[in-house]
Amino acid sequence: MNPARFQLAAAIFSEVREAPAASYAAILNERCGDDLELRREVESLLHHDVGELDMLGIEGAVRHVAAEVFAQPIVAQANVHGKTIGSYRLVRIIGEGGMGTVYEAEQDNPRRTVALKIVRPGLMSRSLLRRFEHEAQMLGRLQHHGIASIYDAGTDVTDKGEQPYFAMEFVNGPTITSFAAEHNLGTRQRLELLANVCDAVEHAHQKGVVHRDLKPCNILVEGNETPQPKVLDFGIARAIDSDIQTTTQQTDMGQLIGTIAYMSPEQMAGDSSQIDTRSDVYALGVIGYELLSGALPFDVRGKTIPDAVRIISERDAAALSVFSRGFRGDIDTIIAKAMEKDRERRYQSAAELAADIRRTLRDEPIMARPTS
Repeated sequence: MNPARFQLAAAIFSEVREAPAASYAAILNERCGDDLELRREVESLLHHDVGELDMLGIEGAVRHVAAEVFAQPIVAQANVHGKTIGSYRLVRIIGEGGMGTVYEAEQDNPRRTVALKIVRPGLMSRSLLRRFEHEAQMLGRLQHHGIASIYDAGTDVTDKGEQPYFAMEFVNGPTITSFAAEHNLGTRQRLELLANVCDAVEHAHQKGVVHRDLKPCNILVEGNETPQPKVLDFGIARAIDSDIQTTTQQTDMGQLIGTIAYMSPEQMAGDSSQIDTRSDVYALGVIGYELLSGALPFDVRGKTIPDAVRIISERDAAALSVFSRGFRGDIDTIIAKAMEKDRERRYQSAAELAADIRRTLRDEPIMARPTS
């Protein structure tokens, strides 16, 4: 399979992993159609991702994975309360993803509520265990009021075998875009929220961690009077310092990680060596665009993966001033610079983006200049 075809397969694989289990087969049918070679390659990536699972063939493969690994949470919803993992009592399910399930849980010592992420038993291959350990190690290095803290990580022995878990700060709030809509925030308040998110991301970058999957559902907001955004899920982040790179699993060339609507052009190109802190700056630009306008810069709903990639990589987004004259000028310029397709023309750090946002809030000249 040539590089372009493998890149397409990797993109479909990424979409399948991020989707609800019930839609796996439908996504494969829609994205692959009658292209059996492409479908086999996607299933091969799924097979590698779930470790030792025995794939059943073209028609049954994803159904098997969904039924045996992904279809049910680690602990059935009806039986959650009172179950324990390590020293934590489960209360309820608060989220599910391709790698595991997140529960609200209680810890006795110290007494507190935590978010407990538990890796799915069917995914307990060596490669995924390394990914889990890497995620826990990186999160432990991030100590910032705008990032959900990690408290503990370990492995418990259950009737399903070894069960890796880690306990995180429990963030009880809506996504950043939902919060802005529910509270009918003005432009200034939305920009202040975005600048605070930039501060948190900059802290992670200074610790050598690139998030690579920034999007509204990974940014929750606590509090009403003094809202505090919290960045979640650095689970697919890449450490950019050499001591961790030498000991952790590297992302395969061509494998696309993240959510396409918020992904930088270099991420969509599939070359992990080109991804750095400026990829997160691009995602912050997209989040800012959506936060201010209520729309994504590129509408890729219902598009095939190749079409979505082509639209985001080649087309220019409509100026924010199309949505409101109040965005004309500095705000338009700031968001456009963050979303530059050429990473050399973007803000070179989240701190630079935050600084320009705060300059415009103080009615001071910004550093960015409109694209000529």
